Formats: sequence, structure tokens, C-alpha cells
Amino acid sequence: MTKEQLKYFGAGVLFLLLQIVLFRHLSIYQMQPDLVLIFLVWFMSKKDRTAALLMAGLLGFLQDFLLDLWGLHMFTKTLLVYLSHRFIPEDKKTPLLIGPVFLTVLLTALVHNIIFLGLNLFIQNYSAEVLFWRHLIGNGLYSAVIACCIQLFRTKR
Repeated sequence: MTKEQLKYFGAGVLFLLLQIVLFRHLSIYQMQPDLVLIFLVWFMSKKDRTAALLMAGLLGFLQDFLLDLWGLHMFTKTLLVYLSHRFIPEDKKTPLLIGPVFLTVLLTALVHNIIFLGLNLFIQNYSAEVLFWRHLIGNGLYSAVIACCIQLFRTKR
């Protein structure tokens, strides 16, 4: 591994640990943002598809390991990166405005949650309809708002 790859992997693990340690306790009506997804959207805008697929697989495996959901996050995040990499705008010198960041993360989170909940239908973890819609739309909106907050602090004015 090169130093740059190790830096990106460390940032991804940091986002994963922040999600598990901190943001699980900052739920609103049992909705939680997916910081790993936000990191993967940012990573997809910087790197090619192969690097993004490997990062999604590694972070999804770690997330499954820590949350005891073997294979669900790994498959979902890898499939999401495979399907949506070409639609994520590339990182350019000029920072994106809040609107495109919100829309990109929201649409990516909705696709991610549809794949995740589709897999969960076979396991029947989220069988109640209220829980399904709360997880699908609520977590996507919460993730998009957190991504906008990160974008606000990230940009230099």
C-alpha cells in the first residue's frame, strides 16, 4: 500500500468509527446518517472505479464486522459504487455548492437504502412498513444534511 492509499483508508476507518461510536447516539426518531456512504461518495469523486470498489468492499466488510450484519453492507456498498460511479461528479478545483452536494448524497443514499432494504427483505429485519420508510427516506435525508454540513466546514471562503 502506498502512503496515499493508506491515508484514504485511514480516513474511511475514521468515518466508520465516528459513525459507530458517535452518530449511533445522535439519532433523530431512530434515523441515523451513514458516514461511510458520505465518505464513499467523496472517494468516488476523487478516484477511479477500481479503487472505489476496493474501498467500498473493505469499509463494508469492516462495518459488517462491527455491526454483526455479515455481508449486507459489503454487498450493498460495493454494488452501489459499481452502479453509481459514473454519475458522481468528479472533484474539480472549484468546490461544489450545497445544492448539488445535497442532491448527490440524497440520491446515492436512496439507492443505497433500496439495495440494503431489498436484501433485508430476504432476512426480514425491517418487515414493518413504518420502519421501512423511515430507514429509506429518513436515513437518506439525514445523511444528505450531514454531508452538507461537512461541505460547509470543508470549503474555504
